[in-house]
Amino acid sequence: MSVAVVIPTHGAAPYLAEAIASVRGGADEIIVVEDGTSAANDSDLGGARLIRLPRVGRSAARNAGVEAAGASLIAFLDADDLALDDRIERQQAALQATPHAALCFGRVRVVDGSLEPLDEWNVLLARRFEHLVQGGATYEAILASRCPIYTSATMVRRAAFLEAGGYDTRFDAYEDLDLYLRLSQSGGLIPCPGGPVTWYRIHGQNTDSDLLYANMLAIVDKHLPLAAGGSRRLLLERRVDALWGLGRFGAARRSAARAIAREPLLLGDRRLLQRTAASFLPGPLLRARRR
Repeated sequence: MSVAVVIPTHGAAPYLAEAIASVRGGADEIIVVEDGTSAANDSDLGGARLIRLPRVGRSAARNAGVEAAGASLIAFLDADDLALDDRIERQQAALQATPHAALCFGRVRVVDGSLEPLDEWNVLLARRFEHLVQGGATYEAILASRCPIYTSATMVRRAAFLEAGGYDTRFDAYEDLDLYLRLSQSGGLIPCPGGPVTWYRIHGQNTDSDLLYANMLAIVDKHLPLAAGGSRRLLLERRVDALWGLGRFGAARRSAARAIAREPLLLGDRRLLQRTAASFLPGPLLRARRR
């Protein structure tokens, strides 16, 4: 099965050439999608195909890259990340061995702008990854593990992606979580055996926290109507987390109270109870504890 790599880019692109070089040996096709203005130039592209779009957001940009691809498998890579040498081969093999699976996800190694590992992040993600794999990457397990699946470490069947509707273009943060939840209910997700497939770079220009929290609220609203049992409880917990992260402490307290009334098992959720109790603190103390 052929593989295309889709790389969206917007604004400054200091790492784009490295990202492209990291997949050049394994991909049949590399598609760079310029989402509005970009600092990319011909020397950065290194033979990759360039699609220029007006500013549409990264979800729509990735969707455009998938639609333009001729390959049956799509590997995603952000313009500031790096694929490891055997990433394409390993994920391709995993999907070939599991014909029913829609998406293969691998581990990431979190690094700083100079590619130095960030050990605290890596320990946390390793624990979450094991939790997810043990849970079988079901809808509920994805939520319970706090989704340690990074876009730059995923490979998806193009047909399954398009059938699912691709990324929801209303979201420009946590759009990947929304996609994984949907795919978990159709073809399913499988882990890539072995070590990391991608270096995920944290460099000070990553997605703004408030945007993440606001999009999480929207995704919870999208998924709650059809959720039940443990999945519903986890979504309700994520709503409280998002409101807290946005500094909407009163709304977080009210949301927690409603959630517990609907799902009494949430009384056993220590994190939710701690945040509910803390929401009664004076404003300055709350702002200090926001994150």
